Amino acid sequence: MPSQRGRMKPKYKQMAFETAVRNPDRYFGILSAVEQYEGKMLTKEFLLELMCQLYVDGVVTSPGIEIKDSTTVEDIKNKVIEVNSSRNGDGGFPKGYCSRFWTYMRTLSEFGLVYARYNEAFKISEIGHLFLKKELDDQEVFSMQAAKFNRRSPYRNVINDYNFFQLALSLILNLKERGRRLSYEQFIVLTFNKSGDLAETTNILDHNTFADEHSAYEFTRRFYGSTTKEKTVVSEYPDVVRRVMIIAGFITIRYEGKKFIEINENKINYIKDLMSIPFEVNDEEKNDAKKYFDKLGTRNEKYIALIYKYRRVDVIDGSEYTGTLLNLIREYNLDEEKIIRGINGIESRADIIGEFKEIPAPLKLEFYISILIALKYDGIFSIRPNYKADHLGKPYSHAPGNHGDIDVYSDDKYWLIEVTLIRNKTQQLNNETASLIRHLGSDEKFINHRDKYLSLVAPVIHDDTRMFMDTALVNIQEEGKYKSIKSYSFNEFISVTQEKRNLVDMEEYTNFVFDRFRTNLLKRNETHS
Repeated sequence: MPSQRGRMKPKYKQMAFETAVRNPDRYFGILSAVEQYEGKMLTKEFLLELMCQLYVDGVVTSPGIEIKDSTTVEDIKNKVIEVNSSRNGDGGFPKGYCSRFWTYMRTLSEFGLVYARYNEAFKISEIGHLFLKKELDDQEVFSMQAAKFNRRSPYRNVINDYNFFQLALSLILNLKERGRRLSYEQFIVLTFNKSGDLAETTNILDHNTFADEHSAYEFTRRFYGSTTKEKTVVSEYPDVVRRVMIIAGFITIRYEGKKFIEINENKINYIKDLMSIPFEVNDEEKNDAKKYFDKLGTRNEKYIALIYKYRRVDVIDGSEYTGTLLNLIREYNLDEEKIIRGINGIESRADIIGEFKEIPAPLKLEFYISILIALKYDGIFSIRPNYKADHLGKPYSHAPGNHGDIDVYSDDKYWLIEVTLIRNKTQQLNNETASLIRHLGSDEKFINHRDKYLSLVAPVIHDDTRMFMDTALVNIQEEGKYKSIKSYSFNEFISVTQEKRNLVDMEEYTNFVFDRFRTNLLKRNETHS
């Protein structure tokens, strides 16, 4: 057992989540990776095996650990120990790689999706399993669990004892009724709230002004006695909290010289009903991890019923959403060059379009590809991304159900675009292949379209992925529909889109695959004759 230091006396602290993950859209991948270990005892020996597997699968990365196609768990054990050796113990997990594992479990634990305690059996909640089965999407899961959330819990040694999301949403709605909005500087101050009392919070914000982030930081020092460094106070902590609120569908960000936080008008009635469901965490549950986990797993039927009540097929009509994309292009002065630079900067976090910073990277890729298609094919095709978008048209969550990423269509042509940021060969082959073919024929709206096309777009396309897609292309032709399929790297897709040759290119590639197939079949028959 790790040595146990005396727990520090709890204090009032700034609202925060784990900053190492930052984008909450990553949690589905993390949860998917650890699902197979449910029921396992989280011992030091087992955690080493588990962490090594996460590195091998590409879920966790480190500049100090090189992963090749042939890399095994045994190959990197010493490296995993080495690169994590300086990490302090946290959450009851010993220092090093064990504490590293907790980094990925802490926020999931705070939302009651997992039970992860050192030397205890690992568990995933009912809602966690529905998330993994894609019966609930990330927006639904995070909004539901946010309604149950409590600042003081077994995972936060704080005096703040209220539901932050309840307070924040009540404040934003209250400001809206008064014809006002919450500035980002005010949001920074809000994260320091001590009482959770709406009237007191409103009074503080009404009687103090914050010209910029630095003035908000100085206020937290004077009013709340904060001693945390400025970057953490104004950027790192509030940024992650804000991202959680966005993926939950609660808010959107509007840029008008300054950043303003608005309620997501598309979800306003859902938000009001969600937050009206009574949910209390008692003192015993706030201090016991197992009881907290069990409590946040209650009342699921009531919350899920509400989700289904408001769940609409977030399938925005293509002509309608094409207009939304064109409005965004005008509002933010977007052009081909800017969008292409944005696509190429997503992986490196060097995206030049700061107004879309809060959009999670995988959704941002779908968003930018949709805008690029709108720029090139306006008037030729309708464009219907299958993500959930706020009232400004910005995406915040992947839609539930068996849908592809982007539908592009006319009266007789249907073009499905699937995009992914996955580079890992195994993950790309397992996650981005078989389901794509199913998506091509799953939407009843396009089932009778004469010509169908499918583009898979990724940073790189591995040979195994390309081979699978080529084989699938040959196999599905027997259905009697004309289908053209091709896999593209970012650069390949951008190049062919700039030339407006996407459909022609997929047709040419399809013919090439069939010619190669026929040639190889003839050679095989000649060899055996």
